[in-house]
Amino acid sequence: MNDMCYKFVKAEIEMLDEINTIYLTCRKTLLKQGILQWDESYPNKAYFDECIENEWLYVLMGNSSILGHVVLSEWQSQEWKVIPWEKENPTVIHSLMISPTLQGKGLGTAFVKLCEAYAMDKGYDSVRLDGFKGNVMALQLYRKLGYKKRGSVFFNSKPIDHQAYICFEKVL
Repeated sequence: MNDMCYKFVKAEIEMLDEINTIYLTCRKTLLKQGILQWDESYPNKAYFDECIENEWLYVLMGNSSILGHVVLSEWQSQEWKVIPWEKENPTVIHSLMISPTLQGKGLGTAFVKLCEAYAMDKGYDSVRLDGFKGNVMALQLYRKLGYKKRGSVFFNSKPIDHQAYICFEKVL
């Protein structure tokens, strides 16, 4: 993986099936770990299609393969209104995924850093995201990269014991 050249590119409709396959594989992997973070309603193929149309979906390319994908937008959940954010002009990371066969090789770190570079280039003053309280690996990644916990929220739409999410922000 060290000799691979990474590219951060806007997703195109021709990539939709591969993007959805990565999502389904990630979801299956999380379920095996007892993490009920994603379900059939979010995210899903229709969601990714809409994000491509709105130009919010980006992919991490390695050589000619999609290694992962992320949604970057200004949309924030209603539950986040109670969070004492530090900055007022953020971009928000949603549904960040790395293909499970490639996880643990530094791609998550590289991908988040590319998201931050994108945000700075577009003039945002921070990056916000939330992470499921039970997804220890993701939470460790965000903390390692300098994201600060700003608070916690509960999503009633999630299954019992899988509703608590930690909100993070990184000032750029």
